[in-house]
Amino acid sequence: MKVNIRVFAFLFACLILSACASAANYRSNPLLKEKIEKTKRITVIPLKTNVYQITAGGVQEKMDEWSFQAKKNVMTAIRNELDTKPLIFIKNFEETLLSEEQKSNLEETKALFEAVNYSIIVHTYGSPEQLFQDKIKNFRYSMGPEVQDLARDTDALLFVSCNDQIATTGRKALQAGSIILGALVGVQATPLYGITNVCIALVETNTGAILWYSYHGSRGDHDLRDPINTTTLIKGLLKDFPM
Repeated sequence: MKVNIRVFAFLFACLILSACASAANYRSNPLLKEKIEKTKRITVIPLKTNVYQITAGGVQEKMDEWSFQAKKNVMTAIRNELDTKPLIFIKNFEETLLSEEQKSNLEETKALFEAVNYSIIVHTYGSPEQLFQDKIKNFRYSMGPEVQDLARDTDALLFVSCNDQIATTGRKALQAGSIILGALVGVQATPLYGITNVCIALVETNTGAILWYSYHGSRGDHDLRDPINTTTLIKGLLKDFPM
């Protein structure tokens, strides 16, 4: 399945921003400390886990088997990390048990999060001309109260969204050749094997407010298909988790 223009635009933006946000760091709602004291039950919801193969010519194709493995690795790593937190109870999210109305809500939530997530990355992690310090200091983003219908018996939802690009051997060879040619003419080239970006958002169930958010973006440094590599990445993302 070839990647559509909308997905390509998002991945291209993340590729540019990965230079500005190469290390995991977080954003938090001004009311986080007050709200987190009431947060005991958390449901982890994987909104998106897409892994793409990127060819020498830059053509991207979503790989379903790779995406499935990446989702499994990410969810296992998150669960293992949160299980070390003694004050919270992690609830499973069973998408197959949702009603038709809840499934529709989930799809709308995925679309909304994509838009909100893009705004957060651009304006709180982005390049200087797009960065808004006020949005970092007063980090107030919301998914709307409708999210409570996804898991009413929980205090907060942990939304997870991932994209990963895996370069083919041909692309790696082409990039290596570009670096060598660049060195010969005195130009320092950065290999573009692909990007990995992972976003984790802790959302208050009854209001939809994003209480805490962590983002990682990098170029060719990670592979979500690998469980050990994924665990390392998730540990970094959750090292400042507020519980």
